[in-house]
Amino acid sequence: MTNVKSRTLIIVCLFFTGLSFNLTTHAQDHGHHHHGVLCHLKEFLGPYPAKGSAEETNDFAVLFHLQEHRTPEQCADAAKEVKVSLKNFFGGEDGPLTPAEVKRLNFFLFYHFLKAGIHSTVGKQIFKRPRPYDNNPALVPCIKKSDSYAYTSGHTTVARVYARILAKKFPERAALFMQRGDEVAMNRILGGVHHPSDIVAGQKLGDALTHHLFSSPQFLKELEKQ
Repeated sequence: MTNVKSRTLIIVCLFFTGLSFNLTTHAQDHGHHHHGVLCHLKEFLGPYPAKGSAEETNDFAVLFHLQEHRTPEQCADAAKEVKVSLKNFFGGEDGPLTPAEVKRLNFFLFYHFLKAGIHSTVGKQIFKRPRPYDNNPALVPCIKKSDSYAYTSGHTTVARVYARILAKKFPERAALFMQRGDEVAMNRILGGVHHPSDIVAGQKLGDALTHHLFSSPQFLKELEKQ
């Protein structure tokens, strides 16, 4: 008998069918066809580190090390990225995008931001991993806490999708975009609101989404026009 959680996921999958992506390679590896990563996040991402595992111990070792050594300036930079936007992630005074480029690309990229955000949000609801500060009260974030679950990191997924699309659009600045995307992800750990393994999963998800995008001639043609 289908439980409430399963029914809810099915409804979400059906509702967002147009936002799902086929992961052909992943499907072939498992010997069957996947209709979209949105409806198969549990299989695609795999479980987060189990409580008491070596991986979880490493997660918290990194978090506490950063908590001990981070500076107020680093926390202030991380706080600027709490709100997810193209400007906050890749614009600004030191960002690799100019203000004119942010304005020109914002609408086009917003659709792909929504796709990445939906995938990450569904993943959070599937896994329901508590935030690190909910698991260990000795961990004190230096940026705004979130009410959502931890796995996967939505900021990381969106930043990864943005970075890869921008690197495709402006190959001469590809390294800058990828570095900036990694910085956004790292700031979620430094700020104390995500485990390192949340970030790894977010990057994996972002890579999968953009891999499919880049196999679409229509998308590449639209990107070239921007």
